[in-house]
Amino acid sequence: MGYTTSMNFLVIANFKSNLTKEQVQSWLTAVKPVAGMVIAPSFLHLPLFSHLSPSLSLCAQDVSPFPVGSYTGAVNATQLLDYGVKYAIVGHSERRRYFHETPADIASKIKELLAVGITPLVCLERNQIAPQFALLDDDLIDNSLFCFEPSADIGGTTIAPISLIKEVVAEIRSFAPSSKVIYGGSVTPDNVSQLLPLGLNGVLVATASLDPASFLSIIRECSHVG
Repeated sequence: MGYTTSMNFLVIANFKSNLTKEQVQSWLTAVKPVAGMVIAPSFLHLPLFSHLSPSLSLCAQDVSPFPVGSYTGAVNATQLLDYGVKYAIVGHSERRRYFHETPADIASKIKELLAVGITPLVCLERNQIAPQFALLDDDLIDNSLFCFEPSADIGGTTIAPISLIKEVVAEIRSFAPSSKVIYGGSVTPDNVSQLLPLGLNGVLVATASLDPASFLSIIRECSHVG
């Protein structure tokens, strides 16, 4: 492929609850890992990625808010570490909406992840910023990665207004001046170039990441950032 992104600029593919094992293997055949690429498959498919190039970083889509123990159906941070997981998404708007997760739940997940050395990727809408940061101490904030992810702009082809992204990213950085901040919400090959001049540290890509050609186009657009 011949493209690479800076390790300071992350391109994160969130597969959500999509793709079968066969489809994931086909995706891997088409997309070769490059520096700065982060892949978030379902829990079941983490082993398919854990043996790949160190250029690729593995991300979990969620984590249990509880430690090792009697929590049927939960996947804890220590178990994620077994598969070489470096990042884990917490606070995604779909988790907050459909699974009724609270800021306190997300804070517990952040603590569990950092206790084993996994970096939390904390997703926030604007109205969640102050309540979420109120539950995090400086150490948790400084060691987390934050994502502005407006739910109204998820699953489409249009990103949020650039002026709004600038405002909200600045607000997040007022709480987390030492942390990386990324944007997620309908990032596509056609609009990612609009995000690159904003001083972001990466993008969270969902629907567009499922198609190898589309995802490779985004990688190409981001290849000069550094």
